[in-house]
Amino acid sequence: MGMIYQERHGFTVKTVLVLAICLGFTVLMVIAPIDSLVVEAVGLLLFGCGGLLLLANALSRKVALRLDEGGITLGGPPLRYRSATRHVPWAEVESIVLWRQHSAAALTWIGVLRHPAAPPLPGARQLTPTVVALSGAPTPRLLECAASVNGWKINTPRLSEALRSLAPAVPLIDHR
Repeated sequence: MGMIYQERHGFTVKTVLVLAICLGFTVLMVIAPIDSLVVEAVGLLLFGCGGLLLLANALSRKVALRLDEGGITLGGPPLRYRSATRHVPWAEVESIVLWRQHSAAALTWIGVLRHPAAPPLPGARQLTPTVVALSGAPTPRLLECAASVNGWKINTPRLSEALRSLAPAVPLIDHR
């Protein structure tokens, strides 16, 4: 059996910081006198529910990224994990690309650039030009199978090593 590279959702420094902020604002919404019920409800929904969703995702330990003999798997976002998880066999992979989103969050993204002749992925969505522009993807084709590295980490040296072992003809292109 060949090398396997796998990353799971969990607690990163950023995740813990955002959870602390959500907890702080949730407590503030509960104990501070707020004249507007709408402001309080929106605050509780945003910070309370958002924090719980983030916590549940970190505790889930779901697979975010996996490279194995069969190909590459990118786990979907928390609320659509099963339907948005993508598996691409090595025969369809042209390259794996890392890039940084040009925004205040400066999120790192990973995308699988598939061969143009590869069959469409099931459940693929049509992306608007705005979404493509905001992602900062070097090419829109990357967004067919891409994920933000949020709530998990990439170990680039281990990723490179696994890629050389599993699919030596597939380059890792790092635009960060």
